Parts: sequence; structure tokens; C-alpha cells
Amino acid sequence: MRSSLSLAANRLAGNVALGTEIDPEFKYGAGSPLTSASTATIYLSKATRKVLESNKMLYGYASGSTDQSEFAVSSNRAADDTLTESERQRLKPRFSGITVLQFADDATAMRVAKEMSDADFAVAANENQTLALPGFPAANSHRRPGIPTLGSTLAHGRYVMYIHVGLREENGAQLITLAEKTYKTQISLLDRLPSLSPADFLRLPPDPDGMLRRGLNPKQLASIDEREYFTLDKNGYYQANRKQQKNDDLYSEVGADRFTRSWGTELVRTRDEDSAKVLLNRAIELLVPSSEVAAGPSQLPDAKCAKNTDPRLNDRFQDTGERKRFLCAVQYRRYVAVVEADQLQDAHQRAAAQYALFANSQIQ
Repeated sequence: MRSSLSLAANRLAGNVALGTEIDPEFKYGAGSPLTSASTATIYLSKATRKVLESNKMLYGYASGSTDQSEFAVSSNRAADDTLTESERQRLKPRFSGITVLQFADDATAMRVAKEMSDADFAVAANENQTLALPGFPAANSHRRPGIPTLGSTLAHGRYVMYIHVGLREENGAQLITLAEKTYKTQISLLDRLPSLSPADFLRLPPDPDGMLRRGLNPKQLASIDEREYFTLDKNGYYQANRKQQKNDDLYSEVGADRFTRSWGTELVRTRDEDSAKVLLNRAIELLVPSSEVAAGPSQLPDAKCAKNTDPRLNDRFQDTGERKRFLCAVQYRRYVAVVEADQLQDAHQRAAAQYALFANSQIQ
């Protein structure tokens, strides 16, 4: 069941608003899949956990965006995170946080939206004040006078949205404007993504478009992993790796629409073969900006290889998502893959294995 929840959360990731869709300056942030109440309350008020558990939250996705690169909006709880509050006072960021959760039916979602808001309000009941969003009268919203933030919860079908927005200085009208824009943007995305029934969970494809099975998997592990084994559409990939959004002009140029990671192998699908050739020449640079050209494998003359020269690298590695010392990019038809290894010879061997996997799969 947990694997199905992870697949559902990854499906949702592409339909959660990126910060730049709300405000062009919200360029920094992070997103994360949610598969339990305990993970959801990393991003929500801790007081909401019992509400989520008693109403059997299914899955969700949390995304935070800000105009300040130092602000840890990914752990931006509304009312009960003193560290986040001190950072907010120091950095004075503008931000928008969105958490989307799915429940079994519309009635449950409606109840949860109210109960979540009540639990969050009660954390500082003597200070919080309710307020109305004119454009979203069904939303349950409140703020604390003197603090330039606003929290709001709204049901939309089986989905429940919690948003938390903030400004540099207190301005009630501007807070309402930002909250309403956040809701408007998010609802338009949810309207494109039907919620899931219990039967739908069982039918979710583990590998949309066959990307994972065509990527070299050095560890031969096949369970979905948030950091190391996943396949996402472009917006979902940006949620998971916000730094890559700065390369959107190139990804849009080549028509990149599916991004996959398979225990160290990166795989991208582009519009066509010519587009893949364009991406091939930039792929390593996008993943590891600090690099220098290294010799390619003799059997793959078009492959591109590089040595990672990031000074933070050292000679001892664990398979925990850290980059290896050598990377090689290979292209086959409309696909580009980047493999990595600690030794150049191993990187060459993995590049050859990846190319053979491509060819044997006969990707169109």
C-alpha cells in the first residue's frame, strides 16, 4: 500500500503549484511527497496530526516557495515552529506554502478542512483572529495580528488544501490577495487531476511511459524512493529538484517531459532525436556545474564524460544520493541518460550498459 501511496503522491506532484506560478520572485523552495500523517505534519502544524489520522488521510504533497534562498520554507509550519519563526523575522521573506491532501470522499474532506483549521487556530487561540477571503468564502482562514502571515484551509472535492503565506511586513489586504492567488492557481491545477478511488490506487502504473525499466539500475532495487528511484513529469521534477527549474528554458526548448532517477542514473525524455542531441551536450553541466571534460568510452564516440570537480567531494562515498566523481552522458533516439561512478573505467562501463539497455528496449 505504501508503494501505491508514493505513486499517488508523485502523480500529484506535477499538479501542485510551483512558486513562480504564484509570484515570479518565488524562485526558491522545495517539495515533498506525503504518505502518512506523520510526514504531513512536518509541513503542517503538529496539532493537526490527530485530525489527519482519525480521518484516514490517504496521501498528499507539500510545496513551499519563497523569494529568499536562505529561508527554509520546506519546514515552514504555521504556528508551532519557533526556529522557522525566528528565521522569518531575521530574513523577512515573502513566501507561499501549499499542502494538498486527499481523503476518501468529499464529505470527509469538508470535515477535515474545518477540523484542521480549528486545531491550528487553537495553538494560539488567544492571539489568532479569523478572517474571510472574499474570493473563497468557504475557506477557513486566520492570522495573528502583528505577524505578517496567514493560514487557510479549503476543501475541493476529495482534496484538502492548506496554504500558509507571508509578507515582509504586516498588510492584511496584501495577505488576502496572496492567499487568493495561491488558491486560484492551485485549484486550476487540481481541476486537471481527478482524485483517486480505492480501486484507482491498485491500478496506478508504477512506471509511466516505461522510463524506470529503461534506465540502468546499479543497485537493482525497484521500490519507489523519494530521492533515488522515481519518475516524474516536468513540474513534478521541479518540485523535487527546484534548482533545476532555472534550466527551464533549455528543457522547454528540447521538449523534455519526463524525468527519472534510478539509483544514480538520470534519464530524460525529449521531443525528438535532434532535441536529445542538444541536451546531450549540456546534460552533465546541468547536474554538476563544477566539472571538467574527461575521456569518453571508445565504444561510444558520441558519449560525453566529465570529472566532478566540486571541492565538497571527497574520496569516500556512500550510496545516499551524493554525486560520484565521474559522469558520462549517452543518447539514444529521443532519450538522454547520465550515469556516474567513482572510477572513470566504471563510468565507461555503465555508459555502455545504459546504451545497450536503450538499444535492447527499442525506444521509439
